[in-house]
Amino acid sequence: MAFCTLRVTIITDEMLTNSITVRLENMSQERFLSSLLSLFAKGVAAVLSTSREGVFIFNIQNDTDVSGNILNVTFSALLPGGAQDHYFPSEELQEQIYLNRTLLQKISSQSVLPFDDNICLREPCENYMKCVSVLKFDSSPPFIASDTVLFRPIHPINGLRCRCPTGFTGDYCETEIDLCYSGPCHNNGRCRSREGGYTCECLEDFTGENCEIDARSGRCVPGVCKNGGECVNLLVGGFTCSCPSGEYEKPFCEMMTRSFPGQSFVTFRGLRQRFHFTVSFMFATRERNALLLYNGRFNEKHDFIAVEIIEEQIQLTFSAGEAKTTVAPFVQGGVSDGQWHSVQLHYYNKPKISHLGLPQGPSGEKVAVVAVDDCDIGMAVRFGSQIGNYSCAAQGTQTGQKKSLDLTGPLLLGGVPNLPEDFPIRNRDFVGCMRNLMIDSKSIDMASYIANNGTTEGCPAKKNFCYEGLCQHGAQCENKWNTYFCDCPEGRGGKNCDQVMPSPQHFDGRAMVSWIDPDITIAVPWYISLMFRTRQSSGNATLLQVNAGDASQVNLLIRDKYVRFEVLLGEYKVATLDFPEVRVNDGEWHHLLLELRSSKDGKDTKYMAHVFLDYDMFMKSAEIGNELPGLKLRSLFIGGLLGQSNNVHQGLKGCMQGVRMGETATNTANINMQQALKIHVEEGCDMANPCDSNICPDNSQCTDHWNAHTCVCDPGFFGKECVDACRLNPCKHLSTCVHKPSSSHGYTCECSQDYYGQYCENKVEKPCPQGWWGSPMCGPCNCDASKGFNPDCNKTTGECRCKDNYYQPKDSDTCFPCDCFHLGTNSRTCDPETGQCPCKAGVIGRQCNRCDSPFSEVTSTGCQVVYEGCPKVFDVGIWWPRTSFGRPVAMNCPKGSVGTAVRHCSDEKGWLPPELFNCTTITFSQLKKLNEELHHNESTMDGQKSKEMAWMLKNATDQTKSFYGNDVKTTYQLISWILHYESQQQGFNMAAMRDAKFNENIVKAGSAILDASNKRHWDQIQRTEGGTTHLLKNFEEYANTVAQNMRKTYLKPFIIVTKNMVFAVDYLDAIYPDEAKIPRFQMTDQECPKDLKSSVIFPEFSYKSSEYKESHTRSNEEHDLATNKGKRHAESLPPFPVAAVIIYKSLGHLLPEHYDPDRRSLRLPNRPVINTPIISTIVYSEGEPLHIPLERPITLDYNLLETEERTKPVCVFWNHSITVGETGAWSPKGCYLIYRNHTHISCQCSHMTSFAVLMDISKREHGDVLPLKIVTYATVSASLLALLLTFILLAILHKLRPNLHRIHKNLVAALFFSELVFLIGINQTDNPFVCTVIAILLHYFYMCTFAWTFVEGLHIYRMLTEVRNINHGQMRFYYAIGWGIPAIITGLAVGLDPQGYGNPDFCWLSVHDTLIWSFAGPIAVVVLVNIIIFVLAAKASCGRRQFSYEKSGVIPALRMAFLLLLLISATWLLGLMAVNSDVMTFHYLFAIFSCLQGILIFFFHILFNKEVRKNLKNLFTGKKPLPDETSTTRIALLTRTLNCNNTYMEDDILYRSAIGESTVSLESTVRDELGQKPSVSSVNAKARQTDSSLFRNGTKADDSDSDSEISVDEHSSSYASSHSSDSEDEDMDMKPKWNNERQPVHSTPKVDSVSNHVKPFWSTEAMTASDSEDPVGAERLRVETKVNVELHQENKLNHTGETTQDKDHPPPSIQANSNHQPEQRKGILKNKITYRPPITDKNMKNKLREKLLDYNPPTISSSVPSIASNDGVNGQNILIKPPHRLNVPPREQQNGIAMNLRSGTVNGGNQSDSDGSNETSI
Repeated sequence: MAFCTLRVTIITDEMLTNSITVRLENMSQERFLSSLLSLFAKGVAAVLSTSREGVFIFNIQNDTDVSGNILNVTFSALLPGGAQDHYFPSEELQEQIYLNRTLLQKISSQSVLPFDDNICLREPCENYMKCVSVLKFDSSPPFIASDTVLFRPIHPINGLRCRCPTGFTGDYCETEIDLCYSGPCHNNGRCRSREGGYTCECLEDFTGENCEIDARSGRCVPGVCKNGGECVNLLVGGFTCSCPSGEYEKPFCEMMTRSFPGQSFVTFRGLRQRFHFTVSFMFATRERNALLLYNGRFNEKHDFIAVEIIEEQIQLTFSAGEAKTTVAPFVQGGVSDGQWHSVQLHYYNKPKISHLGLPQGPSGEKVAVVAVDDCDIGMAVRFGSQIGNYSCAAQGTQTGQKKSLDLTGPLLLGGVPNLPEDFPIRNRDFVGCMRNLMIDSKSIDMASYIANNGTTEGCPAKKNFCYEGLCQHGAQCENKWNTYFCDCPEGRGGKNCDQVMPSPQHFDGRAMVSWIDPDITIAVPWYISLMFRTRQSSGNATLLQVNAGDASQVNLLIRDKYVRFEVLLGEYKVATLDFPEVRVNDGEWHHLLLELRSSKDGKDTKYMAHVFLDYDMFMKSAEIGNELPGLKLRSLFIGGLLGQSNNVHQGLKGCMQGVRMGETATNTANINMQQALKIHVEEGCDMANPCDSNICPDNSQCTDHWNAHTCVCDPGFFGKECVDACRLNPCKHLSTCVHKPSSSHGYTCECSQDYYGQYCENKVEKPCPQGWWGSPMCGPCNCDASKGFNPDCNKTTGECRCKDNYYQPKDSDTCFPCDCFHLGTNSRTCDPETGQCPCKAGVIGRQCNRCDSPFSEVTSTGCQVVYEGCPKVFDVGIWWPRTSFGRPVAMNCPKGSVGTAVRHCSDEKGWLPPELFNCTTITFSQLKKLNEELHHNESTMDGQKSKEMAWMLKNATDQTKSFYGNDVKTTYQLISWILHYESQQQGFNMAAMRDAKFNENIVKAGSAILDASNKRHWDQIQRTEGGTTHLLKNFEEYANTVAQNMRKTYLKPFIIVTKNMVFAVDYLDAIYPDEAKIPRFQMTDQECPKDLKSSVIFPEFSYKSSEYKESHTRSNEEHDLATNKGKRHAESLPPFPVAAVIIYKSLGHLLPEHYDPDRRSLRLPNRPVINTPIISTIVYSEGEPLHIPLERPITLDYNLLETEERTKPVCVFWNHSITVGETGAWSPKGCYLIYRNHTHISCQCSHMTSFAVLMDISKREHGDVLPLKIVTYATVSASLLALLLTFILLAILHKLRPNLHRIHKNLVAALFFSELVFLIGINQTDNPFVCTVIAILLHYFYMCTFAWTFVEGLHIYRMLTEVRNINHGQMRFYYAIGWGIPAIITGLAVGLDPQGYGNPDFCWLSVHDTLIWSFAGPIAVVVLVNIIIFVLAAKASCGRRQFSYEKSGVIPALRMAFLLLLLISATWLLGLMAVNSDVMTFHYLFAIFSCLQGILIFFFHILFNKEVRKNLKNLFTGKKPLPDETSTTRIALLTRTLNCNNTYMEDDILYRSAIGESTVSLESTVRDELGQKPSVSSVNAKARQTDSSLFRNGTKADDSDSDSEISVDEHSSSYASSHSSDSEDEDMDMKPKWNNERQPVHSTPKVDSVSNHVKPFWSTEAMTASDSEDPVGAERLRVETKVNVELHQENKLNHTGETTQDKDHPPPSIQANSNHQPEQRKGILKNKITYRPPITDKNMKNKLREKLLDYNPPTISSSVPSIASNDGVNGQNILIKPPHRLNVPPREQQNGIAMNLRSGTVNGGNQSDSDGSNETSI
């Protein structure tokens, strides 16, 4: 089974522009396609270090212009990294292929020819215009078929573009500009003009493009340190660069030197097409012939330049394609001495000058000048031949048709590539070093190369080898190539002058030293060494000759300035060694060492000769055969050879010393100069000083160099005769030459004011022509007339100025017309900065076109009021005419737009704002017409129209700065048409398949109209149609269509980034996390706004079918798919899902503010705002569609648009199906928040649509949050601590039993819990359920707080108005009010509206919600009722008993309750306002009041309460209060009197009179018949058996209520019952044992000692009596009444015992037979007894009241026994006895009276006449 793969590549203009054509030799189309296509692409990718998929081959065409099979292959390539639409520039592409052509041939197995010349070679552009070769679409030829590939190319045609480059100007680009005219270099930097720009030569420690960076006083800036150097700021100012290891030079870590070891070169960017340029560099070498620099075209023909060393001299060869020209300067001694030499190359094209002196473009004359070392170029070129001996610079000229030098190839240093072609050069290699490369006076970092082939950094051969003491005996050390040289004195030698050199001798060319038959045998090893010096420059000179044996000979000689070594056997040359590297005729001492050695070569012995010249500087070896070793010398000659007649031939002219020969290098024994034959030899080597004879000309300095001299001319003098430069006068244009020794060449040219330059060769342009400025040269002004500037600038500074009657606002780059209104202004000119016109009196406005009154208009006389309508005014660029009130007026739209603008004249406000919605910018007029045709069905949509409209929309939006409403509407509707149409297309029918820019065009147009500045237009559009919601939906549908067709159309993944939108489509591969996050911003270098950098992380979807899994497994076995990671071409893509993501920056502010009405799902903040970009996501998966909701949610990472004043995030999506406004709404369903910080938010959602984050505009979490949070937590915590302390202290005081204290405890508890819940949970908005619970608890506890304040007020009012003591007893009714009613109200509110609790802002009720009335309503009622109660209570307290109330503490309690009510109300009102408002004042006030309420409650109820304070004191000190005996006696007497007179009979009914009002507490107890004294515990237990129905029938004994309940009878004589036990919580249920007989009426009132809710009967099992008690049996009821008056005395001892009851005097039974029963009440008053009005004996009552009020008793401890006295009064059995451990409530203690009623049952209690006892204690 065969598989076919279809790959479609869309060829764009960028690909054509950045493409090249490669020529393949002996290649056909079919062969290339069959087997070599993939290899070629692979080779190109390897050469360019890019991916195989990044190489696009789009044309294969046979070359018909040449003979032979040559195939042209056209391609482009993406830059490494795969960024979309970022290709290698064609020039760089050519360079890389050119340099690596050999590698390409090796990989692709194809012969790659040099590039062919393009169309620009013929210079089709005029003057200085630059020609750019481009390819354009021509046609799509038919398919090319091979056995395996079907290829359809495109045939582009060659074209060109001509443009005037920077640095040139003129109508025909005929004038070159010296760009130094503006003086751009700072800090005294020197400006050097170059073609198309300038270069600043900076002083030391300065750098930068304009020398603007000062290393001594500036600070580090990015990039100032090169090559990875680290910039370090210095404390004293300035900075320094810390360079990495290597050959990097200070101060900025640049690499200036490279070493070339041979067969190496380094490549830099080429010089390109040039009209002039300069190149300079330094080099050091010992090579006599080498290539230094080459730059040419890629075909190695036509234009090139080459700098070479030819026979130790510099030579330049250049060609413009027509001829070759050689320029060869000459320097004495050459440049191959291993020392540093400099080369300067200046090339320029002479401009054509008209007869008027105006430039007319370049000419055909091209000039090249080359200078070596420090050379005065002007003198050498102009006068070199005249003065002689000054040829360090040379000039060459070439004339032809070509105007420029086209050097489009790379610049090569040190060599050329090893290519098969022939370069037009003589040398291809260089061994040495180069440094300080400068092109156009700009230093080139030698580490910034394009390619490096074997060169190394630095120059080790030129390092400093010398150091002090290295050379001995005072010799001077000199650095040489890769070594050093010691200039030893005569007689000394050796590397360091450490050896003695004997017998220095001088030879004059006719001298010689010889030995015949010396006793010397050649052994191995064997050495010959000597030192010599000479000036001999021609011929042969013998240094030494050895003749051994019959025919063997060894020669050391000088041949043409170079040393030679020879070994001869007869006439046969056995070995020859030459040393052309160094000339030895320089007059310096040279050392020569010959060493003969043997070596083993297998079984054979090989003899070698090693020759060393100048020690280790030069060494060569040669094999010498086997004849020499063992031979005896026949003769030895030094300095020459002996000829006939004792004549010397081949004689040396020079000196020799230290001749040695033997088995060691230092052996001198065999050489005895005394035995030698000497001919004309002179001892010593001293020569006469030639400078003594004044051999040098004037104006020069003579220097002796041993047998030679040099004449160095003084500065300003040149040539062999040191001619005066000023006599020759190199200065031009009649300038004056002046000697100046300090200058570079000893003279300067003083130019006239019309010329400048080194030789006054440049003419000063004065004055500069119009539109130009500068001095001394002129340049264009560069003032943009389209922006309102005058094209002629300031001649000195070049500053642009506005046109006349224009102004330029501050910090603006544009001038605007003044447009002063002629009627309202005094002049046409305006302020140059503000544009304010001079207005007439009363006229205002910048243009003086308005009046300060809206009903006045501008006239020639000033402002004039118009009464009948709106005046004529100028607004928004339109003059609105005078218009009657109530009438509209229509005018043409402002300039640049069409349509009608409307404005209404209101009789109240005058002119209303103008309506410009219907205006259309001219750029949109054609689009508007197309839109109308589509709406009227006059035309239909098709693919071509879709593509064209997208392009038109993109252009129109790009060209329009601000939009009118019609512009936005037209664009929106057309985009909707296009997207709707394209969403219905499939495959290659989509416009994106025919136009690569379609998606980009449509996204850019959408981004333009979705800008936030168009919000007012969108608001108006959305009143009648969908607007942004429809646009959003259309983009979603189109993105879905693109995703579905991604694989079908082989569309590559892309990302489009615009100002307000990002559109990305890509394949999902969740195996790699980086590929599951879209958009991949790292894959594009488009500048992405920070606000748009949001992304979607997709999970690994279950998209793979079983078939694919099987095939995927099989393919893994064959090939590892990991190697294909990152590939994006369709051939290797598995069926991954396709994801489309669209990000909208401003759409959230433009969409309608519609929200999901389901409050259960969306908790809407007070001021909702979308604070993130909107992200639309679509995922398309082949096979089964994705299941919604998703099994694994997608994650959306957002960048917040605003980070300040944004709180309460809610993840939402736009639900198109919600019918709110028929457009959809925001809904949070399926989305939730997972992460948040100050700048980012992350959400997860289980579906696909458009998402965002809804937030609240609030300062709550920012700005003042931290201090506010600290203050709130501190103050509320302090309040909680005070409340907790108050509750604990009230709780531990068991003796304080009054109901008022219980009310206080409950109020404190409610307040504590409300503040605690508020502090912990008010901001727990993240969890909706917890937030709802918190809000419900807050509602309940706040209600409870106010309910207990109501209870307190009610209780105090009752205390003031009721006669009986209501401060003791049960509190069921109060508990029902304090805790029950708030629970009912809260429960009803929760049932009615549970969603009203909690919101995204806080966990409470919102003032904007109707549910707030469930809280505010009851509280308002409570506060109002409390105020009424407080007023009534205050009125009641102002009676005659005010003094008694003051003493009893009721009045202070009333005051405190009222203050606390106000404080609590104010606190929670502020709390409610604080959480509902951002006003910080509410927050701080709430914090302060919260603190105050807790602290004040602690002060009021603890510290300011005397009773509590005393009890706490006794509790903490362990004191037990003692009774006051005097007071006891006094109260006892009063009570007796009271008991004698407090009952009377009326109508046969027994009545009682009140003793005071609520000042007496009664307690009834049950005693046994035997009168046994109970223990303390029995007293408490028996108190529980009290019958609450003593004065009524006992049929409903368990239906009793608290005595604290409300009594409606103010004159009732009933006393409140109370108890002192802790048994309020016990509830005993006992059936009544009383009969139906009428109960006895007694003066002692009914008392209930148990809690209000306790039943009056119980079984014996429930008792808690001590063991001494008898069980309660069936006894007769017996009542015993005791009155005990006890006065506490501080000094009395505490008594723990109790007095036993006197059994001898049992009390008689009291019978009261009466038919009158108390009136039965219903409801809360059902157990109250109504009596007739008490006796009105005012004297008795007043007397008693005064006596009681005069006494203010201390608190009586319930555990202190009293001293009792017994007395019977008035026939009643009244027994005064000690009390039984009574718990006296605070109110009764304050009044100093305690009554104890004890009752019991006898004999079953069924006798009507019961025998009992009543005991009352006072």
